[in-house]
Amino acid sequence: MRISVMICDDLEEERATLARMVRDYARRHGLALRLESAAGGEELLERWSPGRWDVAFLDIFMPGLSGVETARRLRQQDGSCALIFATTSQEHGLESFSLGVMDYLVKPFGQGDVDQALDWFVRREAVRLRRLQVGPEWQEETIRVGDVTYVEMQRHTAVIHTDGAVYELRRTLEALEAELDDRRFFRCHRGCLVNLDRVTALERRDFRLENGELVPVSAKRYGEARQRLQEWLLAKNWGR
Repeated sequence: MRISVMICDDLEEERATLARMVRDYARRHGLALRLESAAGGEELLERWSPGRWDVAFLDIFMPGLSGVETARRLRQQDGSCALIFATTSQEHGLESFSLGVMDYLVKPFGQGDVDQALDWFVRREAVRLRRLQVGPEWQEETIRVGDVTYVEMQRHTAVIHTDGAVYELRRTLEALEAELDDRRFFRCHRGCLVNLDRVTALERRDFRLENGELVPVSAKRYGEARQRLQEWLLAKNWGR
C-alpha cells in the first residue's frame, strides 16, 4: 500500500520529529510513503492538487492561516484527505467535528500516538488506497483502484478509463478483474467492467456514470446488473 502524507507546522523541529515518526510507522508496516512538509497553511494550499495527499497533519497555532482555517479551505477543495490536528490544545473540538477531522495529537505526543492515528486511518482507507500498476515496471506508474470508472476491451488491450486519463494495458479482462479483486467492479458486458461506485443509474441497456458517460450492459447480464447496483447503493447508504 502507498500513502501520501503532508505535515504542516511552522516549527522545523516539530515537522522533523513528526516526519521521523511517520517514516518509522511506514517502515514497520511495509507502506510505500511519499512525505511532504509545509511551514504554514498558505504554503500547503499553494501546493495542493487533487488527490495529492491521503493524510495531512496540521498544527493549529501557526502564524498567518491557523490550522483550523487551513483545514477549512482544504476541505472546500478536497473531501477525501484525512485531517489530523497536532496541537497543544483540544479546544477546537467543534470545528474539528464540522471539518471531519480524523484525530487529535496533543503535544508532546509520542510514537504510540502517531501509530494509533495511522492504524485507524489505514484500516478505514485500505480499500480506497489500493493501487493498480498501469505502466512498465521500471516506471512504477500506478493509479488508485477507486479512480477507475470503467474498463473496456479493444481487441487484446484493456483500456482503463479514469476521471482524468485513459491507460492501455496488454491484459485480458479476466486477468484484470482478478487483479482488481474489488466488489465495486461488475462485469456488465463481455468486454466491459464498471466501477459501481461511479454509477448513478441503470438506463435501458446502459449504466450512466457520474460524468455522464454510458457503459453498455448486455441483455444477459441486465437482471444481475440491476440487482448488483441496488445492493451497492444500499450498502453505500448504510456506510458498509
